Amino acid sequence: MTAESLIAIKGVLFFSVLLVAAIHDAKTKIIPDTIHVLLILISFIGFGWDSLLGFFIVPIPFLLVSMKDTESLGGGDVKLMAGIGSVLGVMGGFSAGAIGLSLSILSNLIKGKRNQPFALAPYLAIGAMIIFLVALK
Repeated sequence: MTAESLIAIKGVLFFSVLLVAAIHDAKTKIIPDTIHVLLILISFIGFGWDSLLGFFIVPIPFLLVSMKDTESLGGGDVKLMAGIGSVLGVMGGFSAGAIGLSLSILSNLIKGKRNQPFALAPYLAIGAMIIFLVALK
């Protein structure tokens, strides 16, 4: 199997799992644990040290926020970022998180929804998809 076909398979799987996570979180405000496990399994396609570091380092800011304010960020979002970090690596994971958080802030400002709970996974998924596509170049 060629490197290009492995990247294509990884991308299709990654996007599919993120889409399910986004839809499920938007409907229920819960991200199932199977999502996180699937993301980690996907990271084994082309696995390296950056995947392992991404798994442990990328979710740290989200974990700290969730520990400080349990109302604003859930454990599912923390685990989702661990999975995204394992697929995209450290810099990719942080970039995906920054894009996702920026999009969520912008979207909620446009909608006029301040200080109201919302599903974060759709925004994080979009950020992760963008970074995955940018990394292909």
